[in-house]
Amino acid sequence: MSGGDWRLSEMANGMERSRILTIAASVRTMISEGHDVAPFTVGDFSPEHFSVPGELITGIIEAVSEGETNYPPAAGLPELRESLSEWMKHRYELDVGPDGIIVGSGARPVLYSSFRLFLEPGDGLAHGVPAWNNHYYVHLNNAVDIPIPGTPESRFLPTAHEIADRIKDIRVLILNSPLNPTGTCFTSDELSDICDVIITENNERKRQGRKPVMLVYDQVYSTMTAENITHVHPVQVCSEMFDYTITLDAISKSLTGTGLRLGWMALPPSLAPPVIALIGHMGAWPARPIQKAAAKLYAQPELLEKFFKQLDVRIEERMDILEERLSRLSIYGVSYVKPEGGIYLATRFDLFDQLGFITNEEIREWLLVSSGVAIVPFQAFGLIEETGWFRISVGAVGVDDIIAAMDRLESALKIAFGHEPRA
Repeated sequence: MSGGDWRLSEMANGMERSRILTIAASVRTMISEGHDVAPFTVGDFSPEHFSVPGELITGIIEAVSEGETNYPPAAGLPELRESLSEWMKHRYELDVGPDGIIVGSGARPVLYSSFRLFLEPGDGLAHGVPAWNNHYYVHLNNAVDIPIPGTPESRFLPTAHEIADRIKDIRVLILNSPLNPTGTCFTSDELSDICDVIITENNERKRQGRKPVMLVYDQVYSTMTAENITHVHPVQVCSEMFDYTITLDAISKSLTGTGLRLGWMALPPSLAPPVIALIGHMGAWPARPIQKAAAKLYAQPELLEKFFKQLDVRIEERMDILEERLSRLSIYGVSYVKPEGGIYLATRFDLFDQLGFITNEEIREWLLVSSGVAIVPFQAFGLIEETGWFRISVGAVGVDDIIAAMDRLESALKIAFGHEPRA
């Protein structure tokens, strides 16, 4: 056997660690050594800048104090599934009932379960590029990779036209809105056109006795939207999508509780039993105290809405500064796609010709060393081409951190360009 460890499976030998987490670990090391670095890397929330709702903390403490420390049901506590189903109906017009809600320890276990629910080895897993972690899940499921590239003109979102070109090969399509890594959102019309492609294909497959295209809709950033932007769900624009849609959500982003590990899947109730079995076999359920606390909080939508509005204000404050400062750097080949939701800004550092760089990795290292700006290249999100596009995340930085980082960046670019930026 050549390559890898002969003791391991082919899947294990081919497994890669997340490039995002690898970059983030090196950045943490630099910060611990005293370097001035702004960690625009991982999609995390620093508790110093973004605290979880006080009601959630109180609920967790109360649950532990009351002895809620034993195993929860594999699908989640009944009261939590009830609260989440009512919340999904209230906010997204998606009514799966409590039986259609499956809880996991964060969004990843239910995401993985979604793929295992439908994919056989050799089935087509379609995803946008750039997008978070999908190319890793292709490998884990022994699926056929069907990347659907976005462009700056499409705000990096896959289009109905591009999906239609590959629809015959697709078994599972995963979409993410707001999109990680670009912070862009599907409009109602864009999502409706994609749903029409899926429904048309599935009607034909039903006549042929073939398995349908299933849509996994990742909306973990759905409560974070910019002013005048509205998040839309597939069922809101096409009711026929109910039978073909698996929705993923979590408190990791919406309540800034990344380390509390509570996510959920909303799906047609008839599909729930195998997911419950898989979650149970993995032991991938959240701790009982966080489930008890979340059940209480999600039964109070007015408290949630208040928290979401306050969170949007803090995100917008950071994005406004970034947009203003990056716009000033356009003379140095810096540009961005206007953010619409989430905590990410897609930014291009076109430094290839002027500074002699060949790869995004060279640009990333130069930005880190010269200005303490730590960002993630789109190669970490499935992109192959060296285009100068990067993700900036604002979840772990304060306003002062951003201003200082932009000051350092502007100074570094002025020096590198010899004070004579290109026209």
